[in-house]
Amino acid sequence: MSKVDIDNFPCLLLVTHIDNTQVLSGNSFAKQFLNVCFEESSLTLTDILSKASLIFYESYLKPILISNGSCKEVQLTVIANGGSRIPAVANICLVDEKLFWAVYPAEERDKLYQELVSARENLEQKTEELTRLTRLDPLTSLLNRRALTTDLTKIITFIRRKYVPVCLVLIDIDYFKTINDNFGHEYGDEVLSKLASTLTNVVRQSDLVSRWGGEEFLVALYNTDIQDAQYYCNRIHEAVQKITLPNSKKLTVSIGLAALEPQDLRDEDVIAKKINKADNALYKAKNNGRNQTQLG
Repeated sequence: MSKVDIDNFPCLLLVTHIDNTQVLSGNSFAKQFLNVCFEESSLTLTDILSKASLIFYESYLKPILISNGSCKEVQLTVIANGGSRIPAVANICLVDEKLFWAVYPAEERDKLYQELVSARENLEQKTEELTRLTRLDPLTSLLNRRALTTDLTKIITFIRRKYVPVCLVLIDIDYFKTINDNFGHEYGDEVLSKLASTLTNVVRQSDLVSRWGGEEFLVALYNTDIQDAQYYCNRIHEAVQKITLPNSKKLTVSIGLAALEPQDLRDEDVIAKKINKADNALYKAKNNGRNQTQLG
């Protein structure tokens, strides 16, 4: 192969001495890339490789080359024309105390890699956001019915192994149809949002709060027995009545309460049955005059 042919390779072709690291020769691509004249300068690997790459060469590559005679796809950092640091991949072989280097600048590869990483992170972020949105009620930003059922199922799976008391609180706005009829559906939506915010402020981060449907909300109180759940229900009643309607009346809610007992956990349909029990208690609260909590 002629020197002209070697100069046409689109990579750095170098020959160095394995002991003193002196650069013995190089092709035209290497001359241009490094901005040197091999015939007129005493160039060594110290002038070509970054400090970290030089340490890597001395401590790791050189012993392998002496032992095996070659290294492939070695990642290095090359000091290019103007002092810029360029990532590169090198194939190296040892012949008669001379190292023959084929060094491929990998700047574009690294740019592509970073673009791929960025695209993946962006896709993961959008996927997480989409997943989050599919779990939330668009009006109140609370968990929707399906999300609460999914999360509650996970909790029940856990407490079947180690029991922790859980109570379900089903909440319904009193006279909500009248609110919509008298003040309009937009104001009705505002009331739903205010109630959602109130419930979020009353319960703990470990509790689940959802919009169950229409003007109904379902709260799962974790590690809470029936006595503590009644305390939370009282707090909910007090907090809700701070929401004042345009006619100066206070907003009220009716609540049905049901506890998950250890024996209930044997039933595969425990969620549906306990919610139905809370729903029956809710109707009892409605029939008894509203603005109260009844046990299921």
